[in-house]
Amino acid sequence: MKKLKSLSVPALAVLMIAVTGCERKITNEAGQDGLAASTCFTCHGDQNFELVAAQQQWANSKHASGDNIDKGARSSCGKCHANEGFVAEVTGGTVDGEHFTTISCFTCHAPHTNGNLNLRVTAPVTLGDGEIFDRGPANLCASCHQSRRDVNTYVYAGRELSSHFGPHHSNQADMLVATGGYEYAGFGKYHSSAHAGSATKGCIDCHMTGSAENVIGGHAFYMENEEREIENLTGCNVDECHGITGKLTELNRLADADFDGDGATEGVQDEIEGLVHELRDLLLAAGLIEEDEDEPGEFDPTDDLVVPDKDSVGAVYNYKFVEEDRSGGVHNTDYAVELLQSSINFIKTGSPNGIAPRPKKDMLAAH
Repeated sequence: MKKLKSLSVPALAVLMIAVTGCERKITNEAGQDGLAASTCFTCHGDQNFELVAAQQQWANSKHASGDNIDKGARSSCGKCHANEGFVAEVTGGTVDGEHFTTISCFTCHAPHTNGNLNLRVTAPVTLGDGEIFDRGPANLCASCHQSRRDVNTYVYAGRELSSHFGPHHSNQADMLVATGGYEYAGFGKYHSSAHAGSATKGCIDCHMTGSAENVIGGHAFYMENEEREIENLTGCNVDECHGITGKLTELNRLADADFDGDGATEGVQDEIEGLVHELRDLLLAAGLIEEDEDEPGEFDPTDDLVVPDKDSVGAVYNYKFVEEDRSGGVHNTDYAVELLQSSINFIKTGSPNGIAPRPKKDMLAAH
């Protein structure tokens, strides 16, 4: 301290500059695999606002929330619920440990490995029932957003129900291409809405178009933000879709008919909600579902109940299938409506077409 005090003011100033004024520079030296450091500026340059926007959008997404990250510790869940699990799944690697990170940039992209922002998954995806989902960049989404069930073997007579029975959460890929629901024999053909054909890039066509305030669209992926009362209709109103027939002003567009039979033709999501509630009440009365004790207002298949009839099991499956899609019928209106209507008809009358069979004694009397 005595020596420091004895320094002159100019000398002390020079010393302070030497200690604190170190200038850090990024040099154009060879880096990984011999690439020049300037290559990094393709993504990390201070003018690449597109990547900055994507990062901010992602920060507002469900993927960034980490709500389901605890499931990453389970081997069967980690491949979709944790960054490390997904990367291991698509690259053929393994993952160990107890601490995992959220779905983030490097889950879907591998720029430092590939030298670009191409997606990790581009190949068509085989859904649970064997159907092939091939919608370009949306194939990556379908890797996780699918039912993971083969309804043809999953639903059967004598099936024991549990609170976990049904398609896996977020079965959007199945719903979009109209597959994976329980289709009743004798009902006839189950139809698809236009989205099954028009959304050639699947989820990307709608969920990643535009971005308002970084909370919908883009890498936020949301189609609406209730707090700010905004919806992402950019993808809906392109010329190839609703831009031709009349642009939408809301996602809950007017339905083509009174699907739930309440005497009024309402928005698609309102009509689907009416059908879901009707089927829920029928299943509840039949004892096939029960209210969740921990989450009032939520209903799950009845634990440990063995259901002898396959079609009744199918009605429970369809209830969960439409609910877990979480679009309120927007992804595939026709398919959702017909799955619900045929299930309601069966529970009410024993026929998916709503025509109750005549009692045997009446048939005998007719002869």
